[in-house]
Amino acid sequence: MHKYYFCNKDLGMRSHIMSCFFLLLLHSISYSQIVNIDKSKTKADKKGLQGDLRLGFNFVHTNTDMTQVSSQVQLQYNDRDNTYLFSSNLGYSQLNDERNVNNGDAMLKYNYWVPDKIIVAEAFYQYGYNRIKQLKHRHILGAGPRFNVANKDKFSLFIVAYTIYLKELFETEEYKRTKSLVKFSSMLSFTWQITRQVKFEHSSYYEPDYSAPSDYRIMSETKFEFDISNTFAFSLYGKFDYDNQVPPGVDPLFYTINNALKIKF
Repeated sequence: MHKYYFCNKDLGMRSHIMSCFFLLLLHSISYSQIVNIDKSKTKADKKGLQGDLRLGFNFVHTNTDMTQVSSQVQLQYNDRDNTYLFSSNLGYSQLNDERNVNNGDAMLKYNYWVPDKIIVAEAFYQYGYNRIKQLKHRHILGAGPRFNVANKDKFSLFIVAYTIYLKELFETEEYKRTKSLVKFSSMLSFTWQITRQVKFEHSSYYEPDYSAPSDYRIMSETKFEFDISNTFAFSLYGKFDYDNQVPPGVDPLFYTINNALKIKF
């Protein structure tokens, strides 16, 4: 039997969305849920601390279709050869009368830029959960090289090859699966600055199990970003996530269409 997720149907949509936005902002600042998206694609010219905040309204497909509001915070500190990245993401939706159905990720990343080389050494820790997918928790610790194939003003391309340790728990009333293993994770990502105000980005991940290649995940994100001013931007992007081993009753295909307002600081 299908379950339907929706933002409060009984209240006015506008007031409910605004309430969700403020709630998400408080959650992001207070609880620091962090997202699994690589944002540091090129060595930043600007040194010191910088960041941005995104507030979004999303369409999500899993076992059924649902709407969701989300918030994302990113902080990045750069010095001569090092980048320290912190980013946070929290999604909030409603299942019948239950309002705490949500998903979030947490990631800390360190980059060391090898002087005068195309190689960047990376290491990271990530935590995530997704109640919609019945994922109670997922811990990932990884490291590996990133190869900057192209790094121009209007176009950049890089490839990443991580070795990661993953520990995760999927659990329902009738099902429980725990994993603790070492995996390979590869990523290809590029950015195209179409005009001064318009940017196109794409990233794809592939994560097979070393010992069982038939156990894998594929993730992809494509995004258009339009600068409104030096402080504000609008983003339209889609996310695709396929996991070929999920709990019974959970759709292995999970995709999201996002609209977001970005505030840069």
